[in-house]
Amino acid sequence: MTSPTPNPIDIAVGQRIRAVRELRGLTQTDLAKATGVTFQQIQKYERGTNRVSASRLMLISHALGQPVSAFFDADEPGGDGLDLFSVSGSKALLEAYGRIETPDQRRIVVALARSLAGETPN
Repeated sequence: MTSPTPNPIDIAVGQRIRAVRELRGLTQTDLAKATGVTFQQIQKYERGTNRVSASRLMLISHALGQPVSAFFDADEPGGDGLDLFSVSGSKALLEAYGRIETPDQRRIVVALARSLAGETPN
């Protein structure tokens, strides 16, 4: 009997696929064409709604220029930080951060983000 709730591992793999795809600047359609499926199927993989078969994951890994192991973490799903890219605006924030030229300004941005997130300074 199939579970109505996606498995957390399938969700984590899908989140990593999406994060890497977006980092590479590819659309779901681009990835779909490279792997021989529809963009709707890529959407289902990225949500964890459909499981990615081993052969399809191999095609996806080649299309994204990543080893298959990049989509897994031995300890826990999402433990590598790629799942943070599923947060709206995270890619734009990182891109802007990368354009900040001085180390002092980068430290200020990090301190501001930590403060807004409710973290206490180290």
